[in-house]
Amino acid sequence: MMRIIPKIPYQAVNKAAVILAVLGIGLGQPGTAAAQSDDAAGQSALYDACLTQARSEPKVAYEAALDWHKAGGGLPARHCAAVALLGVGAYEEAAARLEKLAGEVPDSRLDLRLGLIAQAAQGWMMSGRAERAEQLLSLVVNVHPDDPQLRADRAVARLSLGDYWAAIDDLDIAIEKMPDDVELLLYRASAYRYLEVPALARDDVARALARDPNAPGAWLERGILERQAGDKAAARRAWIKVLELAPDGATGDAARARLEALDVSK
Repeated sequence: MMRIIPKIPYQAVNKAAVILAVLGIGLGQPGTAAAQSDDAAGQSALYDACLTQARSEPKVAYEAALDWHKAGGGLPARHCAAVALLGVGAYEEAAARLEKLAGEVPDSRLDLRLGLIAQAAQGWMMSGRAERAEQLLSLVVNVHPDDPQLRADRAVARLSLGDYWAAIDDLDIAIEKMPDDVELLLYRASAYRYLEVPALARDDVARALARDPNAPGAWLERGILERQAGDKAAARRAWIKVLELAPDGATGDAARARLEALDVSK
């Protein structure tokens, strides 16, 4: 089974759209139109700043969101707190909160509900709950079947679950929409490799390298395919290339470990 974790939690829906939609729910108090407009503008600026800070300084943003909620920030403050929890690595708690928020969104704001569900899926995925992530993403994909990012996210969950053909189905659609996305091509290549279809895996690696000759992940995958084909020399060259391009980080560590294993196998 593959173990894939998204690199960075992302805003599953357009941030501006979330801000307006959530504020539309959270600021439905009675009052004059002018007063509500001024209040919405101020709250929107606060919400935008909180979400931005949740990415750069999640701990600070979380505390600020709690204070905002105590001051009447409502659903927007709770959403920002949940996003900040993603940033500090509290993935399971963040996912649970995002799911709860999604359940509180009225039926009239389906897109907002689906956006929060997609964010919750990110949290579940990063907490290691790929099955729950896949279930939630399927709910969203059923409504937006042509969205390449949603398809890509569900493919990642399915890869982690070992459901390779289903992941390829999603990746086919995502790659059709985003043909220059190297990471998607490499996900599909690895799926083909696990399914023991090396020719198709090699095709995707070649496409990835044609788009970015300096993609460390593509050279890592190429080395794996070469090793499986029995060409140790070619595998070594590919993994050394990874270390030249990205000596630090997960990809470099994987290449280094494979080179060490290759030396042991001599």
